[in-house]
Amino acid sequence: MARPPQFERSEVLEKATQLFWERGYRGASVSDLVKATGLLPGSIYASFGNKEGLFIACLEHYAAQADGLRSQWESDSSPLTILRNFFFAIVGMATEGEGGRGCFLVNASLECDESESAIRSKVRDCMAGNEAWIRDQLDAARQVGELSEATNTARLAGCLTGAMFGFRVMSRAQEDPDKIRDVATTTFDSLVTPWQQVAV
Repeated sequence: MARPPQFERSEVLEKATQLFWERGYRGASVSDLVKATGLLPGSIYASFGNKEGLFIACLEHYAAQADGLRSQWESDSSPLTILRNFFFAIVGMATEGEGGRGCFLVNASLECDESESAIRSKVRDCMAGNEAWIRDQLDAARQVGELSEATNTARLAGCLTGAMFGFRVMSRAQEDPDKIRDVATTTFDSLVTPWQQVAV
């Protein structure tokens, strides 16, 4: 019986993610992935099924990094502060950390068509997970009195999610970082502050 491939999965996924992020799903060949990850083609197929399977695993890896980002503020007693910190951390990634490459999830959504349904489904799942987390924070903020009881947290979560991904599209278009930060501040305050004032 053949021995299973031995490698550090997270390290391989990070290297593959960076390659896909730079070249796109279609622009990165299996040969490119072999060079980037150090895996043999057989190990890639044995571990991930095919290039699409590896790409989907990279989307999951990328989304998991957002989970780690959120955990930095879990000890904060204010749900709205947790949400604000995360929102502006994403803005910071758009203006500083992504090097004009845009969001990996957004890029995948724009590149892949309906023929790549598994990829599009995974992108939707990752985006939905992000929106669900935002709604959880808004629900918690409403429960502790930071937001009005009348706050439609589902609608507000959708607006904030759309804004966050929009900022990352702006970064890919090489918009001025100061402009992105200004738009982000105005967006967050315009969407959230009115419900805070009603709660007070």
